[in-house]
Amino acid sequence: MHRRPSGNGLSGRFIVLDGPDGCGKSTQVNLLAEHLRSQGNQVVCTADPGGTRIGNQIRRLLKYDADGHMDVRTEVMLFMASRAQLASEVIGPALQAGKTVLCDRYISATCAYQGSSGYDTEQIIELGRLAVGTVWPDVTIILDLPVEEGLLRAGRKPGQKTLVNHKHAGQSHLFENAAVDRFDSRPLDYHRKVRKEFLRLPDYYPGFVRIVDASQRDIQGVHTSVVEVISGWAKAHSPSSDS
Repeated sequence: MHRRPSGNGLSGRFIVLDGPDGCGKSTQVNLLAEHLRSQGNQVVCTADPGGTRIGNQIRRLLKYDADGHMDVRTEVMLFMASRAQLASEVIGPALQAGKTVLCDRYISATCAYQGSSGYDTEQIIELGRLAVGTVWPDVTIILDLPVEEGLLRAGRKPGQKTLVNHKHAGQSHLFENAAVDRFDSRPLDYHRKVRKEFLRLPDYYPGFVRIVDASQRDIQGVHTSVVEVISGWAKAHSPSSDS
């Protein structure tokens, strides 16, 4: 795909923020969007799965509405279907127009979550390329924090039964109106595997991947670290830095 980077090097670039549940991705996407707009970038924010009418229907099925056990292969295919629509309808056109795209989760999330359920990560990446073509992130930032802290932030009480073993588990949360979905509600051991998979991403995931510590820090401090990573990448990839 032909992109048109300009200005601070982030126009026409695709940036993904990902990480374990409760890591603060959505907050950091919003803060980063404000920062980039203040520098003159046109910014499009989106989320995965979802971001389109069709994608939002798939998201609802994946997270809340599935009736019965869903095979991990079905999960992978549904996530990829949502991304195919998102890449075609939102991300691709925005990049072509020279806008900066920020996305809350992407194929990196499937590597972590479905990879933790036993799906081969190489196959996930292969399927991802089939789904989105060349619409792949320039920068992927993983916001890392301990599993217990993340689940508390997401509204899950210590020792709370999960949807896996208790049909009413979603009724009691730390924060008012918090909703535990099919993935949030899985056992702690599963979420620990997910975190490990996220931390492994720099070893094999295509593109530029960096881990940012999101634990025991104020929101602004995490934002500063995110901006530093992205600014460093942009500087290294600016035309003046090319040999």
